[in-house]
Amino acid sequence: MQVVSFVLGALLVFGICGAFFAGTLALLKSEQPEFLDLLLWAIFLVWQFAPVLFEGYSPGLNFREVARYPVSFRTYFLLNAVYGASDPAALACLLWLLSMWVGILIAQPAWALIAVPAFLLFALFNLFCNRIIIGLFDRFQSTRKGRERMVAVMLVVMLLPQLLQLATANWTNFKLLKIPGWVLDVITPIRRMAPPGVVARALLLDGGEKLVPLLLLGFYSLVVWWLLRRQLRAVYEGEIYAEGYTVKRELKVQPGWRLPGVDEVISAIVEKELHYIRQNARMIVQFVYPMILFLFLSFSRAGKNFFFSRSSAGLLASMAGFLLLSLPNLAYNIFGMDGEAFGRWLLSPLPLRKVLLGKNLTHGGILSAFYLIAAAIVISVSQISWLPAVTVTAAFFAVLVIQLGAGNLCSVYWPKRIELTRMNSRMASSAAGLASLLVVLPVGAISGAVGFAAWYWKLPWLPPVASLVGLALAFVLYPYLLNRAVNYSYDHLEEIAASLGA
Repeated sequence: MQVVSFVLGALLVFGICGAFFAGTLALLKSEQPEFLDLLLWAIFLVWQFAPVLFEGYSPGLNFREVARYPVSFRTYFLLNAVYGASDPAALACLLWLLSMWVGILIAQPAWALIAVPAFLLFALFNLFCNRIIIGLFDRFQSTRKGRERMVAVMLVVMLLPQLLQLATANWTNFKLLKIPGWVLDVITPIRRMAPPGVVARALLLDGGEKLVPLLLLGFYSLVVWWLLRRQLRAVYEGEIYAEGYTVKRELKVQPGWRLPGVDEVISAIVEKELHYIRQNARMIVQFVYPMILFLFLSFSRAGKNFFFSRSSAGLLASMAGFLLLSLPNLAYNIFGMDGEAFGRWLLSPLPLRKVLLGKNLTHGGILSAFYLIAAAIVISVSQISWLPAVTVTAAFFAVLVIQLGAGNLCSVYWPKRIELTRMNSRMASSAAGLASLLVVLPVGAISGAVGFAAWYWKLPWLPPVASLVGLALAFVLYPYLLNRAVNYSYDHLEEIAASLGA
C-alpha cells in the first residue's frame, strides 16, 4: 500500500513539474514575466500548508523528544532544518523550483544566473517559515484547549481550495460583481513586497537594481531564521505547555447520561466517546469536511444540473455517500484514541462487547443525525418523491451498519495508536484503509448492478426492495462481525495493548 502511494505521489509531483516548466516557458515566451510570482505563490502555499493537511505522508519525528538527548543547540537547530527539508512537500516544491529554473534557462538564459541565489533564498525562507508553522501547530495540539481552538483554523485552511474552485467556476455568473479599485490598490503593493513578488522583481529589474530585491529577500530569510531559532531555543530549554484551569470552591458532580433504549453502561460509554470527539479538532474536521465539500459541489454549475434534478435522488444519494466517507477514520480504529487506556477496559467488569457496541452507537449516531437533518432539508428543496427517499435512506443505514461491523474487526486486527498531540499521526492503519476499500467496492458494485437492472428491465420496485433486503442482511451480519471482533480481542489482548500503548 505504501509503495503504491509513493509511486502515485511521485507521478503526481513529476507531472506538476512539467506544468511549472510549461507555465514558465509560456509566460516568458508571451512576454508576461510579471506573472511568474503566481507560480511562486503556488509553491509557497503548498510548502507551508501541505505538511499540515497531509501530515500522514510527512515526516513524523517529534523534536521535543530529540531535545532530551545530549546534543548542542546548533546541532538541534540543524537537524530540525534538515528534517524539514526532507519533508515530501518540501522536496516536491524544490523540484518545482528547479523546473521553473530550467524553463528560465531555456527561455531567458540571461536570467538563469540571478535566479540561482533568488530561488535559494526563497527556498530557505519557505523552509524556516514551514518549521515555524509546524512548531505552532504542535504547540496548539499539545493542550486540549489548543486542539479545540484549531478547529476553525483547520476548517478554513482545508476549505480554501474548494472556495477558490467555487469562485473561479462561477465567476461568469456574477456579471454585476466588480472589484473595487481600492482593493487592487491594496493588493498590488502587497504582491510586490511579498517574497514571491520579490523573487520575480529580482528577475525583472535591470543591472544593479537586482541587488535590492535580493537583499530584501535575504532580510526576510533572516527574520524567519531568528523567529525559528527563538522558538526552538524555548523547546530545547524544556518549555512546557500547560492547560490553564479555574479554581472552583465547590465540586459539583453531575449525573451521567441515560439514553433511551440502552443501559447505563452503554450510555456512559457513549458520553465518554462524545467528550473525546469534542475535544479533538481533527475528529470534528473529519465529520464536518465531507458535508461542506458536498455543499460546494452541489451549488457549482455542474452540481446544480445533476443534483437538483426533480426526477432523480442524486442529491440525496450523493449526500449520503459523502457522509459515509468520514466513517472509516473512526470505525476502523475505534480504540485509537484510547491508547494505554485500552487496558482499563480490560480491568473493568464490562464485557468488551458492550464497549464496542457503545462506540459504534456513538459514531453511527453522529452520522445518522447528520443524515436525517440533511435529508429533511434536501427532500424539501429538491422535492424528491417518497420512494427514492426510502431507497436511499435504507441503503445509507445498511452501508453504515456494515461499515461499523467491519470496522470492529479491523480495529482489533490492525489497531493503531492515535497521537492527539502530533499532527502527523494517522487516524487508521494502512491495512485498515485497504480493508475499507474491500468493503466499499463490493457494496458499490452491488448498488450499481441493482440500479442497472432496474433501468434495463424497467423494474422501479427493485432498488427499494434491494435496499430494504440489504438493511435486513446488515443487521443480521453485524452481530456476527461483532462477536468475531470480541473473540479475536480476547485471544490477542497483549498484542492489541502493545500496539495501542507503543
